[in-house]
Amino acid sequence: MNKFFSIFLAGCFIFLCNNVFAKSNDIDIEELTQKLGNHSLLVYKKGNISFQDEHGIKPLLIQIEKKGLKNAIVVDKVIGKAAALLMVYGKVKQVHTDIIAKDAITVFEKYKVKYSYNKVVDYILNVKKDGLCPMEQKVKDIDSPKEAYKIFTEGK
Repeated sequence: MNKFFSIFLAGCFIFLCNNVFAKSNDIDIEELTQKLGNHSLLVYKKGNISFQDEHGIKPLLIQIEKKGLKNAIVVDKVIGKAAALLMVYGKVKQVHTDIIAKDAITVFEKYKVKYSYNKVVDYILNVKKDGLCPMEQKVKDIDSPKEAYKIFTEGK
């Protein structure tokens, strides 16, 4: 009887520890989205939040090179295929965006990255809104995150 009771207590302890740990690591995407504010990129990693204010894919490149994205939750205002490939290259855990391109969804699904969004668009436009974004054009026929990263970092 004592052996059974000891096993039962050990099981209860493990169950409680797992539930407390899981709840303490949960982060609300809505809360992170609100914190993004006027910044272009928010990265939540190991309990810390960092921001980037550059435009385009530059914030992702900075984050990958300086702090890494492995297991991070990323909140970005707009995500196209180029950004999605860079996020996968950086091994993000989860992504949220206001606007996402259909090609980015394809990338996240292929590489099993959890994502959420507010609006889907066919593709990301350039600044003049008269054609495809130049970064999207560079990765139009690319499906490899490593190759995309190489394209965007060549010549640095």
